[in-house]
Amino acid sequence: MGDDLIGYRERPSRLGGAVVWTRTVTRVEEPLPVLPDGCMDLLWRDGTLLVAGPDTTAHPAGSPTATQYAGVRFFPGTAPTLLGVPAHELRDRRVELTDLWPAATVRELAGRVSDAPDRAAALEAIAL
Repeated sequence: MGDDLIGYRERPSRLGGAVVWTRTVTRVEEPLPVLPDGCMDLLWRDGTLLVAGPDTTAHPAGSPTATQYAGVRFFPGTAPTLLGVPAHELRDRRVELTDLWPAATVRELAGRVSDAPDRAAALEAIAL
């Protein structure tokens, strides 16, 4: 399992109640379970902003192609204020941020993250 996490990095966020993480997948990989932790994530994946709701069961996560991720993981109970959506509405779901916020706003934010030299820091700035 050690080789599966080589591209993963995590650090404390400047935003209380969150961590910032990045992951680079350089090869096709088998889905590995993401264990439920009650957290919600705002994530950027290859130019798209997504929200991962709190999981109640293990969720398979893998990538069929090389992929880059940046994310802000919010501790339980902290993301609904930022997102404007109760956590239970996103339970066990992955949704594009455009399902929650105006599409024009999300396009501008996604472009800002995509163009940033440090995508995790740019995503963190949005959350701040």
